[in-house]
Parts: sequence; C-alpha cells; structure tokens
Amino acid sequence: MKNNPLVSIIIPIYNTEKYLPSCLDSVLAQTHHNLQVLLIDDGSTDNSGKIADKYAKKDSRIKVIHQPNQGQSAARNTGLKHSTGEYISFTDSDDEIKPEFIASLLAHYDGSNASLSVCGIHYKRLNNNSASDVYINPVSPRHHNQSHKAYILSLLAKDGRMYSSVNKLYRSDIAKTLKFDESLNFAEDTKYVLDYLKKAHGEIKFVLEPLYVYNFGTESSTMRTVSTSWQNWRTSYRNLKSWLGSHPNPSEKFWLHLVNMRWRISYLRSRRRAKN
Repeated sequence: MKNNPLVSIIIPIYNTEKYLPSCLDSVLAQTHHNLQVLLIDDGSTDNSGKIADKYAKKDSRIKVIHQPNQGQSAARNTGLKHSTGEYISFTDSDDEIKPEFIASLLAHYDGSNASLSVCGIHYKRLNNNSASDVYINPVSPRHHNQSHKAYILSLLAKDGRMYSSVNKLYRSDIAKTLKFDESLNFAEDTKYVLDYLKKAHGEIKFVLEPLYVYNFGTESSTMRTVSTSWQNWRTSYRNLKSWLGSHPNPSEKFWLHLVNMRWRISYLRSRRRAKN
C-alpha cells in the first residue's frame, strides 16, 4: 500500500439538507487528508444541492455531480464511475463518520492481503435520543478448511455488520468493476457487498471501534414498507442462492439455512415495527 493513498468517498444525496452539513463536516475532518469526496445530488428538491455546491467552493477535494432523480443505487453508480481513488468508501448523506474512520480502515490494508475492511457502528436513534455501539465484538477468523462462501454466509448469519455498503473500505480495482443493482429498492447494498466479496478473495479485516455514525430516524433511513414485504426478502434470498451457486457443500447449505432463518426473523420484526 502507498504511504498516502487517495481514498474516494462517495455520498449519494437526496433531500437531506438538515443532516448534510454535519455529514460533510465529519468527512472533511478525517485524519487521512488525501481524499476525493464525490457528492452525487440525485435530483434533490430542497437545498441539499446548494449546500453541496457551497462546500465544494470551500474545499477542492469535493466534486459535486447533479443528476435527475434516479435512486440511491444510480447515484452510487455515478460515484463509482467518477472515482479515481485507490480505495473507495460509501457514506450516506444523513450519517456521519468519526475523524479516524478512513485512517483506521486503511491501516488494515498495510502489509496484508486484505480485500475489505469493516468497522463497527455508533447507532443513534433520533426518535428517542438514545444511542448504542454495535458490531464491536471480535469476529472469528475463517477456518483453514472453510470455503470462502461458507465463511461469508457465516458472517451474514451471525450479525449485521456485513449487510450495508457503508462502514467499509473497498479496493477500487474490484469495486469499480461492479455496479449497484438499480432495479432493486431493497437490500441492493447487501447484493453489492456480496458481489464484491465474490471477486475479492483476500482477508476481511475488522475494526472493532464504532467509527461509522448511523442516524436512525431520518427521512431516508426510517424503516419503510419495502422491508415489510415478504416478496422483497424472497427476492434477496433468491439472489443469495444464485450468488452461492448450484452445488453448495454441506457447510454452505448449513449457513445458508441460518441466514434464511435470520431474514425471516428480521422480516417479522419489521412488520411489528411498522404496526407500532
């Protein structure tokens, strides 16, 4: 790894004027300074686009791209197309990252065969002003006789740190060969992570500090009806089975079954939250 590699941070933006300044302030406060900050204004109808332009005038590391509203996946794909960094990270425009987010994730690539770096999350519930740190426990390493896919499935079954496209740092030589599926409006980020890991066979490194700040309760992060539709979960499961392939070994079948159980529980919980 180079001593000071360029890192591209891709931020899709849609009507988040209330939270965008805090998000951008947190990005510009990174201890790793060699950044390309790509702000993809996806047809915002509030002042988000103007806020993005204002920040770009203050910091030359920021590039703003305005496009008609096409959805978050399309915005992220635009960011991937324009990214030039050696590494890539995604941040949602209503969230924040702690100052050492990039530096800590980047450190795990130094002198290793890592292909993905993942950190914990500081989970802020805006509706009741509470917070908790999640995904900060140690992760079991891959067993020497365990397949790459079985290990990934085991991570999906055990906790939620692998599902989101945020809280991660990707190698751009792999990330830029992939796209977010713009036909999906549910779990499209999970599909991207899985597609990435299918091509990336190096180690997955875990930073146990909660360096990504997820604001739950904003307009763009509130649980929507998409998670209360069992059809959406079934589509995700079909995509997962397709990713696994037609001849899974017994270990892969076992972990696939556990992931399916986890998703069924998540579906029921989403239904319960929607009712409440």
